Amino acid sequence: MISRICVLMMIVTFSVILFSGTAMAITNLVKNGDFEKDTEGWSFGADYGSLTIDKKEKGIVGNAIYVKVDKLGANPWEPEIHSPDFPLNLNKTYTVDFWAKTEPGKKRNLMVKFEQLDKWGGPSGTITLNDQWKVYYLTLVSDFQSPPNSVIHIQFEGSVDDVWFSHFRVYEGQYVPETLSPVSPASKLASKWGEIKSK
Repeated sequence: MISRICVLMMIVTFSVILFSGTAMAITNLVKNGDFEKDTEGWSFGADYGSLTIDKKEKGIVGNAIYVKVDKLGANPWEPEIHSPDFPLNLNKTYTVDFWAKTEPGKKRNLMVKFEQLDKWGGPSGTITLNDQWKVYYLTLVSDFQSPPNSVIHIQFEGSVDDVWFSHFRVYEGQYVPETLSPVSPASKLASKWGEIKSK
C-alpha cells in the first residue's frame, strides 16, 4: 500500500514539474489575457458595439469575451479592439495567439497586428474565423522599440458578424502550442492553472 502511494506521489510530482516547466517556458506579456478581471485593460471602438464577458459561453481558459458589432466606421480599422499594452523590442520575433469563433454558419476575416498607438503602423496578418472555437496565431517581427509600449490591435475588415475571444498570449519567439480543447476535462485543468498563475 505504501509503495503504491509513493509511486502515485512520484507521478503527481513529475507531472507538476513537467507542467510547470512547460508553463515557465512562456512569459505571457498580455495582462488579463484570460479576462479573469472582466475586460480590464481592453477596449473596443466607441459607438460601434460592445465588448463584454459572455456569461453563457465558457472560455478556453478563464472567461470568453463577446464582441457585438452594431455598425462599421468609415475606415477599415473601425471598429477595433486594443489589448492592454506591453513592451516589444526592435527586430525581435513575437507570437500572438488566441482562441476565437464567429456567429453560427459564418466565416469572417480579422486583421491582427502589433501597434504602437502613437505610430499606428506595425507588423500584421489576416486570419479567417469560422463558427467553431479554434486557436489562431501570428508570428511577427517587431518594427518597434519600447517605450512606448504596444498593443494587440484587431480590426473587423468590413464585417458586422459578432466574435467571441478567449485566452490571449503574446510571447517572444515562435508559436508554442498548448494542449487545450473546448468542452473537455483538459480545459477545466487549464482553467485551474489559469487561476493559479494569475495569483
